Amino acid sequence: MINIREITPAEGAVLSRMSDSVNWNNSPAECTLITRCSNMRGFFLEVDGQIAGSAGMVTYEPQSLVFINLVIVLPEFRRKGYATMMIEHILKLTGNYRTKKLHATPDGSKVYAPLGFKPCRGISFFASDDPHLPEIEGVDIRPMQEADLAEAIKRDAECFGFSRHNLLTFNYQQNPNLALTTGDAQAHIFGRRWKKYRQMTALVSSDLNAAMALAAHASELDKSQPQSIITYDTQQEFQAYLQSGGFVKVREMLDMELGENTPEPPEQYRSIYGGDMG
Repeated sequence: MINIREITPAEGAVLSRMSDSVNWNNSPAECTLITRCSNMRGFFLEVDGQIAGSAGMVTYEPQSLVFINLVIVLPEFRRKGYATMMIEHILKLTGNYRTKKLHATPDGSKVYAPLGFKPCRGISFFASDDPHLPEIEGVDIRPMQEADLAEAIKRDAECFGFSRHNLLTFNYQQNPNLALTTGDAQAHIFGRRWKKYRQMTALVSSDLNAAMALAAHASELDKSQPQSIITYDTQQEFQAYLQSGGFVKVREMLDMELGENTPEPPEQYRSIYGGDMG
């Protein structure tokens, strides 16, 4: 018997272990957020009472965007159509939303294309065991303070198109030591971490030099883990800078959409959040 049910807050660690099984990087706290946040929901697909897969969604009002995430099927349950079932379940729940969006590997895109999802733009996942990004002179970088958070959230919303205050407030509470801003508080970068990587994330800067300086400083904060950063492929100059400092492209992904197309990401949106959060 196949059943799709909502994930409870007590099952955040279960979802995190599923993320580990596909080499992703979602912490138990991050997975629990998906079950507690007012605009997020997660689902398990069960086969005869055994958890076989997961999927989640983040909604942005008013009925505008659904970001589908954490689509995972455990190895022993693959090639049975379960990923499609979970996506169809979410599409049924969100039929009145104008755009449905997700990130997919090239292989994963073959699951989503028959459902109507179309590739819109390329995304690259970069990683390094020992980054050494060239220093950028003339840009003052400092730790982000709690007083800076509201402005950073506002700046992020201007890029993403919707406010992600729940997600970014959570991120800052979890990893305040990984968040940086420029001295004039006109650009910022956040950080997220779990077992596999420490990720530089949600980097917003209208100035390329400031973006590079933020990345360089962030990469030096803690070298106890491999580091990663995810960018849209429109960020050619920024990607070249990352590669000059030891980052290597390890995965290619596709931004896929169903329904109304969203605008192209603005130039100042230098790195995406990751964790399938946009």
